[in-house]
Amino acid sequence: MTMQSIVGGFSAKLRELRSANGANVTVMFALALLPIAGAVGAAVDYSQGSSIRSALQAAADSASLGTIKLASTLTPAQLQSTAAGLFNASFNRPQVTPTVGATYDAASNVVTVTASASFKPSIMSTVGITSMNMSATSKATIAAKTWQVCVMITSPDSNHTLLVSGGSKIDFTNCMVQVNTQNWDAVEARDTSYIHSKNGDNCFVGDIHYGDVQPPKDLTCTFFPDPYAKMTMPASASTCDYTQLKVQTNGTVLTPGTYCKGLQLQNISSVTFSPGVYIIKDGDLQAQGQGNTSMNITATGVTFLLTGKGAGLNLKNVNLNITPSTSAGAFSGFLFFLDQTPDDKGKVQYSNQSTIENVQMNTSGIIYLAGQSFSPTKGSAITMNPGSIIADVMQLDSSSSFNLTGTLNGPWAALASLKKTGSTSGGPALMR
Repeated sequence: MTMQSIVGGFSAKLRELRSANGANVTVMFALALLPIAGAVGAAVDYSQGSSIRSALQAAADSASLGTIKLASTLTPAQLQSTAAGLFNASFNRPQVTPTVGATYDAASNVVTVTASASFKPSIMSTVGITSMNMSATSKATIAAKTWQVCVMITSPDSNHTLLVSGGSKIDFTNCMVQVNTQNWDAVEARDTSYIHSKNGDNCFVGDIHYGDVQPPKDLTCTFFPDPYAKMTMPASASTCDYTQLKVQTNGTVLTPGTYCKGLQLQNISSVTFSPGVYIIKDGDLQAQGQGNTSMNITATGVTFLLTGKGAGLNLKNVNLNITPSTSAGAFSGFLFFLDQTPDDKGKVQYSNQSTIENVQMNTSGIIYLAGQSFSPTKGSAITMNPGSIIADVMQLDSSSSFNLTGTLNGPWAALASLKKTGSTSGGPALMR
């Protein structure tokens, strides 16, 4: 029964009593008032006790989270003093004086904070209930950090699967670099080239051969499976909207559809792809600028699906202004997706390598070329923020650069599949 209904019923009884004239009314009213007053008092005391109990738990949580940061460096007495100080700083209930205790388990790296108090009810004490005992327990630890996998090298046993040379450089920020290659020379930086990860984790199943690779390999690294290998092409890939199309007119505007036997952009300075999904089937996407003049390709809200025999990229001397489609269903967020579906003979027919020469690109999204080598060269400069790339091999040469920033809260659902917990410490976390 709610307090409102209790008060409402009590008021109704008072109105009845005011109009009553029986001889026993006064006595009956006095007797009836006792249990009603007791019920109201119990509700008030219980509500106050519940509030204090919640405050105990909140202060214990605050103390355990704050203490775990320093626990491994504190003596038992210092641990107790630190936890009590943090508890008292966040607890403000003058009705009680809690007792606070704290312990640290070094083996599991867990701090446990306990708090207990006795609350004296103001009304229920008149009927013999003189105290309400309450307690709270909070455990905290340092959780392992979860990263976005911004690079995944899928080749299991080739050498130099992540390689920079010829003055090239790779900069990764806020993410994990996952190299699934098992070889002892899987990662290498030659000459003045480097591979640097800032605020990141280098998860190499194999090893670094030599060179400027930072930070060092995560010694607890484990294999991470390809989350996109089972994705299949949409039904529209089975029919052709265009066949062996060659675009040779400046300013051409292309429309989404299935382009069979590849798509060639030749001898033009500019072309635009209207927003949508482009399926390049049984051939590659070719684009090459004229001589020393780069081809400008604009593709806003565009996803390329590459499938069938000879599928891949062949981009030379190109300025690629591209952002991924956000309305491509399961493929939303992908810039390029290489189909892994085998043919009726059980073979995947795509080409072995995508060619990236003198390509300038500043974008975001996912490049998925599992099974192929992604090898920007001849001064290519690619920036992705946020983004991820998945390829069999990634090799940069000839003063090329690759700059990629990751995020755990990416704008596309597909990125949710690229998260992994590493050994690097994260922040304090409660254990529930």
